[in-house]
Amino acid sequence: MRLTMLGAGRALPGDTDIAILPGTKSTRGDLAFLRAQGWDGDLAAHLRRGGHILGICGGYQMLGRKVADPLGLEGPAGDTPGLGFLDVGTTMMPRKDLTERRAVHAATGTPFRGYEIHIGRTEGPDRARPFAHVDGAPEGSVGADGRVAGSYLHGMFRDDAFRAAWLAGFGTPSRGGYEAGVDATLDALARHLESHLDVAALIAAAR
Repeated sequence: MRLTMLGAGRALPGDTDIAILPGTKSTRGDLAFLRAQGWDGDLAAHLRRGGHILGICGGYQMLGRKVADPLGLEGPAGDTPGLGFLDVGTTMMPRKDLTERRAVHAATGTPFRGYEIHIGRTEGPDRARPFAHVDGAPEGSVGADGRVAGSYLHGMFRDDAFRAAWLAGFGTPSRGGYEAGVDATLDALARHLESHLDVAALIAAAR
């Protein structure tokens, strides 16, 4: 399995296994952009081919029936139809949730860490099938056929054990370790900077 970051003007590849809709600071605005690219049709075709979709935070909100912003918190007040792949709806709320969470993935029983940073409350029948549990409470939603899921938890894939368990559900092995990879990259960057910059002088100037 390879990871492809889809840019504007590109169609969703027909051999996609899993489409991930990431978070956003403007759910309704980015939903309009998604539709302008024709990705709503691509995602519907992807599901017809037996593909899977995971929405994270704003991407989760887009997957529902409707995104309502009655107070105009992200732009002009109003409602925007969602993609309709999950039987849930979201209402934007003034309170922003910003919390680190310890969760357990409902499908595999694998614990992982993530964090919430969003406005909005999502409710609906598909909430009866949670993506995860946080302190025993249901979090996120899963569609009736199990191929569409949404969660408010960012950062879940940095957890090596969870990533491996999640990918195993699609018959795909997880390669490498995120934590070790990040440390190695940062160490390499530090060595590169030290070899090309007068770090001592920069630190002295910062003081």
